[in-house]
Formats: sequence, structure tokens, C-alpha cells
Amino acid sequence: MAVTEELTGLHNRRFFLNRWGWECTRAKRYGRPLACLMIDVNGFKQVNDRLGHHTGDLVLKQVAKELKMALRQSDLLARFGGDEFIVALPETGVPQAASVVEKLRQVTVQVPGGHRRGVPFVSLSVGMRRIEEDGENPEAILEAADQSLYADKRRLEAPLA
Repeated sequence: MAVTEELTGLHNRRFFLNRWGWECTRAKRYGRPLACLMIDVNGFKQVNDRLGHHTGDLVLKQVAKELKMALRQSDLLARFGGDEFIVALPETGVPQAASVVEKLRQVTVQVPGGHRRGVPFVSLSVGMRRIEEDGENPEAILEAADQSLYADKRRLEAPLA
């Protein structure tokens, strides 16, 4: 089975999930820190709707490139599906993971031709979860990271007070 997905050249979901289970087991066994990031591209639906799927593909490729540049080589990055990406941060405690989250939230990717169609750039929403309890299973950690991602998206959508 292929371990990368064609469009971005990143690891695919299947590869990530297999490796994630292994990383969780290792982190628990040796008492090592491990964090998971879920990432979503803000404004991506508008890119596809207004500029077409070809432009959307170009944006996804650029997002993948930006993520690779922002992360360590030892981090595990994959395209999770659609405009969602996922990252495992081995040997990364809460302060370091929070720093990575903030760095990724600052990423913006220019949309080719987007300034004429009201979508000049896309940004990233990021959710994070780390292993906290010994009995916590890998799927529960992913679900918690996903919930954290949606909380971040709601934060961006909330009107300024």
C-alpha cells in the first residue's frame, strides 16, 4: 500500500493512523511526551467554490509545503482528508506544542487569483491534544484534538466584542 498521498506528497491517513498507534504505545511505555495537532484550512471551501478545484489543489500543495517547513523532520505530518492535516509531535511537551500551534496559526497562504474573487489568502486553525492519562487510547486523543480544532475554528468565527 502506498504511504503517501498523490497531491501533496505527504503521508496519507492510513500511514499516519498506523504510526500514531505505535507512537502512543512508545510514549506511554517510556513516559515520554507526545502531542497531536489537527489542522484545518480556513476559507478553503470559498477557494474551491469561487476559483475551482485546480486552484484548491494548488493551495493544498502550498499549505503542505508551509507545514513541512514549519515542523521538525522528526514530526509526523499527514494529510488527513480534504483540507485537514494532522501532526504527531513526539518528544514534545505542552509548552513546546503550544508554541508550534501558535506558529502554525500565523501561517497564511496566498491564493492564486484570489484577490479578484474575495479570497486573497487562507489561514490555518489548529487543535492540540497531548497524552495525559495512561489508559487513554490513541483514538480518544485524536478525537480530543479534533474537538480542540473545532473550538479554534469557533474562536475565529466569534464576533469581536
